[in-house]
Amino acid sequence: MSVPALVGGIALRAYDLPAACAFAAGYGLLVPILIYRIAVRRSRTLVLCEPICFTIERTIVYSLRAVVAASPGTEAEGLSEYMQLTFALGFIYLANTLSKLTRCVLVNSTNPPPESEADAMAQPAGASDPPPLVATDGFWKRTAQTDATAEDARLRFWFRRSSTMMTVLFLVGLTLGIVATGHIYPSTDAPHNRFNQNMRYASTVIGLVLVLSEVTILFWASRSVPRVDQRAVRFLLCATTLLLLPACYRLGVMLQLTPDFTAPTHSALNTRGDKAAFYIVHVLPEWLVAALLAAVNVKEVCTMGLKGDFRWRDETPEERTKRWAKERARAEKKAMKKSNKKAKGGIEVEFEMTMTAKADADSVVTLA
Repeated sequence: MSVPALVGGIALRAYDLPAACAFAAGYGLLVPILIYRIAVRRSRTLVLCEPICFTIERTIVYSLRAVVAASPGTEAEGLSEYMQLTFALGFIYLANTLSKLTRCVLVNSTNPPPESEADAMAQPAGASDPPPLVATDGFWKRTAQTDATAEDARLRFWFRRSSTMMTVLFLVGLTLGIVATGHIYPSTDAPHNRFNQNMRYASTVIGLVLVLSEVTILFWASRSVPRVDQRAVRFLLCATTLLLLPACYRLGVMLQLTPDFTAPTHSALNTRGDKAAFYIVHVLPEWLVAALLAAVNVKEVCTMGLKGDFRWRDETPEERTKRWAKERARAEKKAMKKSNKKAKGGIEVEFEMTMTAKADADSVVTLA
């Protein structure tokens, strides 16, 4: 009887210790950079919370792998299950983060309504209605007779629906990956091993479809979407293409079956070549994507706000006016509290100065 081989094999001192230490250090270096990005207002966006969690988790998992590799025979079954879970879901998790950035870039190409009242005041008159393009063939090309605002709203609608579909793919792949790697069964339990193998394939295929969808949409946008930010598209296309490598690698190595996943054989993915392929083709691309998200100011490149694009649909003018009024009232209330606190502090300082002067006068009278 055989069991599915563990992706990456078990932790071995000769092969895993140097690589695990290197990637634990590499991910550890990215954590403070990403925290700095989210701490500084110029680059702060909540989307960066996801790569921060990812890099922290990866630092922990490769540190654990290094510790186990340094002490052969200490890898518990629960730790192996955890490693298989995190390796299976890593590229899918990053693909979901990149899909949110892709959504912002595509929605921004359609001249969306201003998000804040300050943006609306800074926007020049007629900026939301760009001049129509010359009539050409093609589904997405604007003609001189087409209403620009209505077409932009239609494009935003479909961009957001495609992003929602990607989120559904992410959740399905995430669920199947958790089910597939939740438990390692003995080689005698053929039904459960077959079920886990099928679920592993299903999760990876869905993750691959998610990544391919993003690559296709970004490539299409670079050629066909008017006013799309080409710099942002190239950045996201580079990062997303890297995620194809771990997905394809997993589909290839999951064919391996072995009677003993601790055996130093190719079928158990525990040889020198298997370890090199795992770290170069599976682990390195994920680190490069995280490094790109840390090195680049994604808020500036993707032209996004604190939350990114999170709306299901465009606000109506009435809804937008009402929201701006609430935000203005909150800002005024906050400013009033701040001024009151400052005034109260000034009164306290003045009182202390008065009491000090009075005490000095009393001391002078006493001396006299």
